[in-house]
Amino acid sequence: MSSNRSNIAPNKLPWPMLRTLITETYGGKIDDESDFALLRSLVDSVFTPAAFENDHKLVDGEHSLYVPHGTGMPQFMEWVNKLPEREPPTYLGLPSNAEKLLLVGQGNGLLANVGLISGLLEDGEQNMPDLGTAAGAA
Repeated sequence: MSSNRSNIAPNKLPWPMLRTLITETYGGKIDDESDFALLRSLVDSVFTPAAFENDHKLVDGEHSLYVPHGTGMPQFMEWVNKLPEREPPTYLGLPSNAEKLLLVGQGNGLLANVGLISGLLEDGEQNMPDLGTAAGAA
């Protein structure tokens, strides 16, 4: 009996099988075990009977994210349109300072490359003949 439901009861779905299928399908190209563990954690937190409750928190932390209220397309689109322009790293299970750490790493790499290029240019200038002196001697 469906108890006046228009869909199957969430606790009747084969959640372990669904989570395994999703994790293995989307994780098939992931070769880093820690990244795969993050995917598994994300799938485990989203694909659960609790996700059908209005107060289910998809993402915990500074920028919490809850499941949308309602089941219709208008409610879902309203929820999507309220999402931030740039999603915080916490939405992907990363630390909140992940973007800063990435930018610092890229900045350090850039500075190292500038130092390398500067050194090569200085070495090249020392090895080049003085064109003004050579032209005056001719």
